Amino acid sequence: MSQKIQNQPPPKQVDSTPQDSAVQGEGDYEAARRYREDVSNFLAREDVEEIAQRAAPSSAMEARELALAAERGQLRSKGDDPADVSAMYPGREDGKP
Repeated sequence: MSQKIQNQPPPKQVDSTPQDSAVQGEGDYEAARRYREDVSNFLAREDVEEIAQRAAPSSAMEARELALAAERGQLRSKGDDPADVSAMYPGREDGKP
């Protein structure tokens, strides 16, 4: 059986990215260009200050609620839960160096 394997030609390597692929290396330059153009067009035609004022909290209570929600979202990060130790520190059980 090993002789049968030795007599076989090496497998051909298949190029996983076709030549006409839209992905170019680490990213899609065409998509990045379109994004930059869209952002530039948005900023040119919209009143960003007015949009920001409309999005601002309408009361002190709403501002407090938003701040508390943001704080709650930031309290627990990957690794804070003992069950996440292996995710934060691969190969360790307790998360300590």
